[in-house]
Amino acid sequence: MSSPKSYATYRSPILSLWQSAVHAVQLKHQDAASPHVLKSSVVSTTPPPTEDDLMAPAHLIGVPLSAGQPAPAAVTSPPPAIVSEAVGTAGLAVDCAETAARFLWAEMTGNQQNSAIYAAQLRDSPCNALGWFECVTTYLGFKASLGSLPYRPNQNVVVTIPDQVKIAIIGDWGTGGSTATNLLQQVASFKPDILLHLGDIYFAGTQSEANDNFLAICRQVLGNIPLYSLCGNHDMYSGGDGYYWLLDQIGQKSSYFCLQNDYWQLLAMDTGYNDCDPFTVNTNMTSLYNKNGWNEADWHLGKIQQAGNRRIALLSHHQLFSPFISVGNNAAGQPSAYNPNLLANFQSVLPKVDIWFWGHEHTLALYDPYLGLVRGRCVGASAVPVFTNQQDYIADTSLLNAQVTTLPTWNPAANLGSTDGDYNNAFAIMTLNGAEPAVVNYYQVPPDGVYEQIAFTDTI
Repeated sequence: MSSPKSYATYRSPILSLWQSAVHAVQLKHQDAASPHVLKSSVVSTTPPPTEDDLMAPAHLIGVPLSAGQPAPAAVTSPPPAIVSEAVGTAGLAVDCAETAARFLWAEMTGNQQNSAIYAAQLRDSPCNALGWFECVTTYLGFKASLGSLPYRPNQNVVVTIPDQVKIAIIGDWGTGGSTATNLLQQVASFKPDILLHLGDIYFAGTQSEANDNFLAICRQVLGNIPLYSLCGNHDMYSGGDGYYWLLDQIGQKSSYFCLQNDYWQLLAMDTGYNDCDPFTVNTNMTSLYNKNGWNEADWHLGKIQQAGNRRIALLSHHQLFSPFISVGNNAAGQPSAYNPNLLANFQSVLPKVDIWFWGHEHTLALYDPYLGLVRGRCVGASAVPVFTNQQDYIADTSLLNAQVTTLPTWNPAANLGSTDGDYNNAFAIMTLNGAEPAVVNYYQVPPDGVYEQIAFTDTI
């Protein structure tokens, strides 16, 4: 299978589209003896690149940007040169990767002239025979299919669920790797009645990824139980057609919906639609759909007003708040610990909200009351590998400003453990018990290991 590095993900539509293109090309040229190596169409002394090699341009840009650092000068301000085989095998591999990274940087900065120059260099050099230009053309094909993002307004999707029901909750799970499959097998051991995915099918939510990285694995492991998947930013990076194809396969009529019984109402919202702009994705403060007379927030508020004595759970891909990373820039251009758009939508009803589940951050965090929300729960660590030296459970005090004078706190007893330098993955099981209190248990799973229960339970 692909190495964990292959599953590194970035909040950039362009880098994610490149990763989708690489994976599509790799699958097309799959070799039974060496399944993750491209077959070269010509005899060459240069070994054919692996999937990790072809992913390298995305990492070259994405790793420093994710850490708040500039992309390397070799990518952003390269010397004028054309790749050649004269530098030898190692040099050619580096040249091809750097040229592809320059192509991606030109795409990210809207420099179509440079984009065409670097694409031509990959086409007219030995990189072509090694599959690099095929990745470019596949990426451009994905890009060409992009149009206005789909959305289904004016839907009133209310699904009646049993009063006693077991719901599995996973987030940021759609990698398609063995780690994701193993976690779902751990989930299956609880025999859930419903699976709720908090969004993000990688790398860019193409139709093949929606099938291979979500639907096929879910059906194989869980059978025909009801599946629901929220709209995350990665689900929109290829234009949203793959996501809506998935919704049609699983019978989910829209990206927002209500699951309801006599005692509970679970409201799922679409925060992915407005977080897919390649030029603002790192600073964008996402919001709910509000166009052409349809305001999704009003739909949710209406359901809450009609809930009667039902308990309320909200579900979204994006966070309401985080003490660990900025959720976007505020109106003053400062990194913010909370999303003022979502807070404005729901602040008046937060006293009625018993729990809010979200993902987006690849971690498990069970928050203390904050901003009027009694239980904020981040369950975004279901598959994407995260190294312990990449992030930690330490609040980022740079998020403090005039608007944010205190940061959210969390239950350290629920911090994820680690295995061989990787954080464990996580999922939740929410059991609704009719008129009796609902119970939410949280579980961590070592990569390819067996679950263990987190030492904290929500009783609601």
